Amino acid sequence: MRYAPLFALALGLLSMPAVAQPELFFGNGQDPVFREEDMDKRFAKTRLNQALRQGTQDPNCAQVVGAMFTLLGETGALFHKRDENFMLEPVLVQALSTQLVNQRFPGNAFFVAMVRRVLIDKKLPPEWLVTAQALAPYYPAIDLAKLRFLSDGVKPLDSFLLTLPVLRERYNEDVVRATSVAASTAEALFRDNYLDHELAFSGLEVVDVKLEKPKKKRLKKGEEPEKPYMVARLVWVEPETPSEAQYEFQFGKPRKRTKVDITAKLAESQYVDLNKLLRGTKVLLRGRFWEYKKGITFIEMRDALVFPERDWTKVSGLVDPMALEACPLAVNDLTGLAPLQPGAFGTRR
Repeated sequence: MRYAPLFALALGLLSMPAVAQPELFFGNGQDPVFREEDMDKRFAKTRLNQALRQGTQDPNCAQVVGAMFTLLGETGALFHKRDENFMLEPVLVQALSTQLVNQRFPGNAFFVAMVRRVLIDKKLPPEWLVTAQALAPYYPAIDLAKLRFLSDGVKPLDSFLLTLPVLRERYNEDVVRATSVAASTAEALFRDNYLDHELAFSGLEVVDVKLEKPKKKRLKKGEEPEKPYMVARLVWVEPETPSEAQYEFQFGKPRKRTKVDITAKLAESQYVDLNKLLRGTKVLLRGRFWEYKKGITFIEMRDALVFPERDWTKVSGLVDPMALEACPLAVNDLTGLAPLQPGAFGTRR
């Protein structure tokens, strides 16, 4: 596999064809293979990687390293098996390209190198986690829960393309709009194509989290009773469209937005403290798409993980421009293609 550029996909995925086949979401079933290349070996010798492994005492560089860890956590929860591409929120893509790139530091190339290191090793390097934990009190944007998740091993989704809005769109195209001749098999075909896949749904709101006891049933000889399990009840509400949001006053009844209720049977081991999740918290839910009701009005997930989501539109910035300029490790000792190389290769310009 060649050293891939940064691929960032918006959650809307409006470029998907009207009649999308499951293969477009799940690929050919073979996981991409990441092998170490020359660029990866060069990254291991860079000053940034040294700071990721050993930390930094420079306050300016702490911002740069903290921003890189923040971006890695956000994309690492959404690695998938479909291909080598990875997903980053559009707001964070903008922050990466404007706040972590200058004439002497191609932050986007360094970020891709970090992602590749994790995918090649199949986990977050343990030294990186130690550095992130030490840095987190001073750079609170770092999501340690997502980094701990990566440190336990990369667990890719089947696809990050199949978001909840896209899943509803697919149901509408494949089932609701099916003609009479196809209607008898459309529902069953949809279930075969999309159920029992590892997916991630974002923008969900916490309704409740509780410990539930399984329903009592007569046990067979030698069968153990099922243990109580944690269940999260969540809701997804269709976002307002820009045309709806820009008007403060509207005449008549407002359009009723679609709502999807989600019940998630949680995995025993979670990376966040469930006791601290509050009602109304926006979360990302990862898990196995287990069941749904007609119309995708209700979804059940199994073996699910919950991660709080941050509204990145309300975060002023990841790195101060002056901090990036003043950080001595923010030099291009990775590709050697930046216009300015102050000290990166033993010369100063």
